[in-house]
Formats: sequence, C-alpha cells, structure tokens
Amino acid sequence: MRTLIEDLLPHAPKIGLYVAPEIPSKKLRGATRDYAKGTHSEDVLALYDGTFLGNGRDGAVFLEDRLIFQNSDLEPSQTVCYRDIVFVESKRSKLRGAHITMEVNRGRATFSVKLDLSKNPGSLTYIEQLLRKVMLLPDPSTNSEETDWEAVVQALECLRSEGRLTRTDFRRLMEIRP
Repeated sequence: MRTLIEDLLPHAPKIGLYVAPEIPSKKLRGATRDYAKGTHSEDVLALYDGTFLGNGRDGAVFLEDRLIFQNSDLEPSQTVCYRDIVFVESKRSKLRGAHITMEVNRGRATFSVKLDLSKNPGSLTYIEQLLRKVMLLPDPSTNSEETDWEAVVQALECLRSEGRLTRTDFRRLMEIRP
C-alpha cells in the first residue's frame, strides 16, 4: 500500500496532498485529534487537508488498510476499508465543488459515502486514481490463494442438512477435493 500511495499520490501541498514522511506535524496532529482519533501518526501514509486554514482538522488520512475522513465539523468522521469499496466515481461542478462518491459494501448492505474535495479540487484525479487501484487489491486478511477446503466442506454440509443439496451431489462435490 505504501508503494501504491507513493506512486499515485504526489506530495503536493498546493492541492492539499501530503505523503509520509513529509506530512507536517501540525496537520497530522489536527487530523488525529479531530476526526482520526485513535490513529497513530506513524500509521498515516498520506493526508489530504480539506481545510481553508491548513490545520488538517477536515480532510482524509490514508492508512495501510483504510481511509478515514471528515468533510466538515458538522459531519461525523467516516472509516472506509479499501476492501469494502466496490465503486468509485468523481464529480466536479462549479456549484457543488468536487467530490468522490464511493459505494461501500459491508456485509449485506451497500451504501454511498462522499469525500468532499471542494477546498482542493486539484487533488480529485489523484485520489480517485488511488481509490480505483486499492479497491482491486486482494484482501490482505486472506494470505493464501489456495481454497479453504474446510470452509467449503462446512458450507456444503450446511446445505445438505438444510435439504438444499442431495447426498449424491454432495459426494460428487467432495470428489473434487484434492
């Protein structure tokens, strides 16, 4: 993730983008004390400062596995795990500013969240490109590309006990197992 951020996000203070280790401590402190509470400064890979005053109290922090952001003090902070992002779209308009809409899937629910980039619209393209890349990364919690046969067998046995899978079909599927 660190390499991806370094490759896709420029360290560009004029558009509100800061990449570690060059994130000003004042901005980092503002973010971790305001909307990214509980986040350790050393875990922040990049920061988007969405404030007019440059204090970092609104914006976004990019971590190894998630993004935490707050558009304004009137809204609660939001945490989005990269693995939960299923769609990213950016919009730029003169009346409504610039923002990125993310469709986030958590369990059985999918909902939209908006990251407002109106204070520094020049960052829109870079952040959108990063989010499009990270949503395609494999889930880091799955450290193997091999099939988890124990989980497959449990699921099949559950289907069989519910009467949704015949004994014959169950046996055929079990023959596939290496």
